[in-house]
Order: sequence, then C-alpha cells, then structure tokens
Amino acid sequence: MMSNSEESVTTMAPSLSLLRSQLSSFTASSASLKLIHSTAPLTVTAKTLFVLDSSFNPPTRAHLNIALSSFKDRSTGPIEEKRLLLLLATQNADKAPKPASFEERLSMISIFVSDILSSLTPLSPAIDIAVTKHARFLDKSEELMRHYPNVTEQVYLIGYDTLIRILDIKYYPPAYTLKPLEVFFRNNRIRCMHRLGDLWGGREGQDDYLRNIGSGNREAEGCKKEWAERIEFIENENSTPVSSTRVREAICNKEEGVLDDLLTEGVRSWLRDRDVYTQD
Repeated sequence: MMSNSEESVTTMAPSLSLLRSQLSSFTASSASLKLIHSTAPLTVTAKTLFVLDSSFNPPTRAHLNIALSSFKDRSTGPIEEKRLLLLLATQNADKAPKPASFEERLSMISIFVSDILSSLTPLSPAIDIAVTKHARFLDKSEELMRHYPNVTEQVYLIGYDTLIRILDIKYYPPAYTLKPLEVFFRNNRIRCMHRLGDLWGGREGQDDYLRNIGSGNREAEGCKKEWAERIEFIENENSTPVSSTRVREAICNKEEGVLDDLLTEGVRSWLRDRDVYTQD
C-alpha cells in the first residue's frame, strides 16, 4: 500500500499510456523535437537556455545538483532570464532504450521537475521537458536555436563522460574531425560536473583533460584551444560517486540506504513500488 506522499507523486506524473501515445506520435512524425511539458509558457522569454541532456535512466541527485547550478549561478543573470530544458534523446548514439522504457523515463523526469522546484522554493523557474531524435549535440543545438529564437546562449549541463563523447572524433564521420563543432562552441558553452572515482582519472585527471585542450594539443583533431574557455567544470556536491548505473545496481541489490543517498525523494518514491530496474 502506498503512503500519501507516494500517492501524490503518482498523481503528479503523467500516465504512462499518455506518454506512450505522445512518443508514438512523435516517432511517426517528421519532427525532430517535441515539447512534452513546461512549467511556464514559452512566451516567457529567456536569454540563456540551460540544457540538461541525459538518458535519465533514472534521474539522480547528480542530475539535481547540476540542474540547480543553472539557477543558483548569479553570473549568468537573474532567474527570470533563464530557462532549463531537460532533454531526452530517443535515438542516442551509444545507448539502447533499456532497461527503462522512454515513457517510464519521461514519467520520472516529470517527478524530477517537481523535486527541482521543491529545492528552489519559493522561486518558480521555467523548466521544459522535451524529446529529440538527434543524437549529436551539434544537431541538438541547431534544432534548439529554431525552437527558442530569443535565446542568445545555450549552456549544456553534462557529466565528464559526456564531455569525452562530445569531443571524440569517431562521432563525426566521414572526415573524423571536430571541425563541425566550431559553430557549436561559438554559440554555446558547456558546464561539466566532475565525476568521482578512479575510472575517470579523478579531478586532477579531468582538469588535465581540459588543460590539454587549452594548450592546443588536440588542434590536429580540429579541437580548438579556445574551446577550453567555453568549458567550465563544477564540483559534484555528493561525497560518493553518483551514477545511474550505480542506482540500477542498488535497486537490483535492494540497497535501500544507497538509494536514499543517490535519488531525489520524488524519484525514489516513484520507483519504490515498480519493477523498473529490478532485473537490470
């Protein structure tokens, strides 16, 4: 039996059947981007669009921390001039749609938006949820410029693993050069969260990665040294590594304490009585 808080979480989330219908319509259409939900009308213009592009499989406290950074950073202007987009790619370059379906992820993202808003009370920032058929950030950026014509700058909120993929020449055939990203970095910036753990070389190794770009050591690949000035690292406020993979492992192993640490309250409640990830 669900508690009152869990019932309220379920009420806030759109039905899976509705989300499934929206996704089916989007897949069959020629559109490459579809807005699923907004907390404020698109007529409310913003100068800066923060884009949290992720598989959200599931959303975690790491996602929360980097999302909150967009509204707490006063150097990027007042909250009224900002908009946050939670973007889910339905055709990811690397990841198949499993173990959670896209409609399940969109349901969790809807709950996650409520968790973001709760963390920012009494502020009421503009937050959108959308899906895209584009896999590459370059293509996503061009599409978003058309959908948000008043935005003067896009800031992509990502983890270190995603930064590596963006700057990997294997995703840019047939020339296999990063030169196509010149327009992307001319108009956009990247805010990257350090990833904890030896797998990613620690903070020092990740900072070295950025310094290597700034020193011009990758210009032969088309990676301009000036791009380092458009990439900002921020700290992960969690004391332990947070990843969606670790969350899925904890669900399979029924590590309740770990899940309480890694998930926001709303997403945690949504998952508690569902079989998602139980056989990851």
